[in-house]
Amino acid sequence: MTVTSPPGVLVGERVRLRTMTTEDAPHIARWAADREFAENQWGRMRKQGVEAARDFIGWFAKEDSCLFAVELDDRVIGFANYRGLSRGDSTCEIGVGIGEKDLWSQGLGRDAVRALLRHLFEDLGIQRVTLHVIATNDRAIAAYRSCGFEFEGVEQRSRRAEDGSWHDMIRMAALRGRRRPSFDPRPVVLSGHHVRLEPLRMDHAAELFEAVKEPEIWTWLSAGPPASLEEMRAYVREALDLQIRGEHLPWLTRRAADGRAIGTTRYGAIDRGTRSVEIGWTMLTAEARRTPANTEAKYLQLRHAFEVLGAIRVWLKTDVLNERSRRAIERIGGKLDGIIRSERIVRDGRIRDACYYSFIDKEWPARKAHLEALLAR
Repeated sequence: MTVTSPPGVLVGERVRLRTMTTEDAPHIARWAADREFAENQWGRMRKQGVEAARDFIGWFAKEDSCLFAVELDDRVIGFANYRGLSRGDSTCEIGVGIGEKDLWSQGLGRDAVRALLRHLFEDLGIQRVTLHVIATNDRAIAAYRSCGFEFEGVEQRSRRAEDGSWHDMIRMAALRGRRRPSFDPRPVVLSGHHVRLEPLRMDHAAELFEAVKEPEIWTWLSAGPPASLEEMRAYVREALDLQIRGEHLPWLTRRAADGRAIGTTRYGAIDRGTRSVEIGWTMLTAEARRTPANTEAKYLQLRHAFEVLGAIRVWLKTDVLNERSRRAIERIGGKLDGIIRSERIVRDGRIRDACYYSFIDKEWPARKAHLEALLAR
């Protein structure tokens, strides 16, 4: 197999990628010494020291692989690579890591991935680019999705950490020429005067546990109140796993005045083909109820769905016996579509009927004006 030699430099909007050499080994060694960074590299960074870093660099000295240093203003901040390039199948796998933690969450990894993809798709003619990422690395998964990678599956218990625990790996792929769906909810911050909706993360579990541990909050939900922080972590992890699969998009709800976490909400039942989405799984601490918090959160979610994402229909459902929720939905302009009988079995074994409400794009301007009038009071 003959592979085109990599160019000297790949240029992104903010970063540049140039071929990594053994002179870069001290950077690799320093990053590998950080446990969080090394764990996210799913085992390739377990060995420590400069010699191990040189071995790591040398591993890519093959005709089907290439390792790049990622630079920002002449500072080496990470690496990117492709490996296993097959001309016959027109495929390869990539990996990217930003080693400088002070530069995390600034879009530099995304920039590096896009520059690498342009090289693979446009210069080398690759059709399919794959990657594996540890299932708990939500930051990286969101970054890869924003670059066009799609979820393909979960490889359960396929990676063993240094402490002996097992982790799932997420398999993703990007295809040359594949267009992103026109309706495709992604993690985003939604800010208003009263609340700020932040994409939910695992490190939100502790403050969310304090905000929603009151049993009454969980009365009408399928899950029961978490008895411990570990149970709340499991709840957040389940929500994020559904986000990875493209089915849900959860937020943490913060009070704008003081930044305190007051609950959570999310999009669910995301249907890209019909451009519809559900708003639900909403919980608010007692002190936030009967304030503008819930109204504005719904307003932000509805406005984003219709005006940014291009939704046709946004819907909500609630237990037919939940009078407070029904009044709240009707107050903000939700139209009752009907009652689904025997919709599900709830925690106490009761078979519930559910009221389904909706907002549609044609009616959104009037509903928006109504919501803005409510919030202006």
